[in-house]
Amino acid sequence: MIIDAYPLSALQAGMLYHSELDGVTFHDHTTLTLRGTFDEAALVRALRELSARHEVLRTSFDLTGFSEPVQLVHDSADIPLTVSGDAPEYGPFDWTQPPLLRVHVLPQADRFALTVYFHHAILDGWSVATLVSELLARYATPGLPLDPPGARFRDLVAAEKAVLAQPEAAEFWREAIAEAPEGRLPRRPGYPTGGPRHVEVLATTLPGDLTRALAEEAADARVPLRSVLLAAHVRVMGLLTGEPDVLTGMLTHSRPESEAGGEVLGLFLNTIPLRVRADAPDLVQRVFQAEVAALPYRHFPLFEIQRASDRARLLDTHVDFRDFQVYGGAATPIEGQDFFEQTDFAFSAAFVRTPGQGLVLTISYDTTQFPADQIAAIRDHYLRALSGNITISPEDTALLARWNATTRNHPGGLLHELVFEQAARTPDAT
Repeated sequence: MIIDAYPLSALQAGMLYHSELDGVTFHDHTTLTLRGTFDEAALVRALRELSARHEVLRTSFDLTGFSEPVQLVHDSADIPLTVSGDAPEYGPFDWTQPPLLRVHVLPQADRFALTVYFHHAILDGWSVATLVSELLARYATPGLPLDPPGARFRDLVAAEKAVLAQPEAAEFWREAIAEAPEGRLPRRPGYPTGGPRHVEVLATTLPGDLTRALAEEAADARVPLRSVLLAAHVRVMGLLTGEPDVLTGMLTHSRPESEAGGEVLGLFLNTIPLRVRADAPDLVQRVFQAEVAALPYRHFPLFEIQRASDRARLLDTHVDFRDFQVYGGAATPIEGQDFFEQTDFAFSAAFVRTPGQGLVLTISYDTTQFPADQIAAIRDHYLRALSGNITISPEDTALLARWNATTRNHPGGLLHELVFEQAARTPDAT
């Protein structure tokens, strides 16, 4: 039975559109390796309790049956669970059938791998971490309360509708992108290659001393660590594009500003333009100021900003900072975790901080747009920028020197005479 209905957010609608095109974009999954003996009955119970507590796990989408696409909240939905020694099966979801999430378990002798496969339109990264933490708590402890969170995802949809009605919000973004540079990363000769889109992820754990130095830099500047990391991203983008006026996409988080905002599940995200000069001497402060200025308008949909730009595509790159401290209280020991997401960006960088795993730089990239060795070189640029050294590498310096070594010794004479002489030397050349 359907118990509630409300419109999609603009980001949800965009995600479903891209998923309809290829059947794989925005289909994400995370796999956790958990220590202990697997108890299937306990997991079935925990999944049933999760579904009862969280509306988005009982939500389907109707894209054509109403005057606009809507999401429908059902009174109940069973989360599919498979247990086998095989790899989990990935594939498209049926929008009309909740939930848009499946769980797979691969049992082993003294541990088990738990995979949660879901569509990004119902869960953001924080929600995935919250879901996993609550799932593990319910798995370990029967009888936990089932009271729903004090906030709802429809609150974000309402906030988005409200900001769309504010003329000052549209004007803020028009000014922010006025005469903005293209911001497109250079592609190598032969790219794009064509063919079906395929995403790979390059993950690099930052050294502990570098992570501590970055935290100290943020404290000294009296800004969040996020601003320091975003500044490094801006430096790298400025270096790679050759344009000090940097335009990149920045993921913003739009959870309700209440105690219940941290536990409600949903897609509390938006991508907005971040435009900062990479050559600013106080870059970290400039990035922080840009973040603060955008806060009142962070709900304004990227689709509307894109439309105001009169461009086929406004943003070529994307950056995010994810701080998953919610994993710190996991009831079942987590030995490791892998996360895969496929967005519509050809290049997306993320800094991920997880208890016990430190700070990880991940670069998700479309292999039809970028070769692996180019992404590895870009990763090295990030590491140098984070260390305070944004100069190009010795390898790139040598490459530029070779490309620019165009001096040639030519014989004197008039041009037409040189052409005739060459023709006489190689009469059969065409």
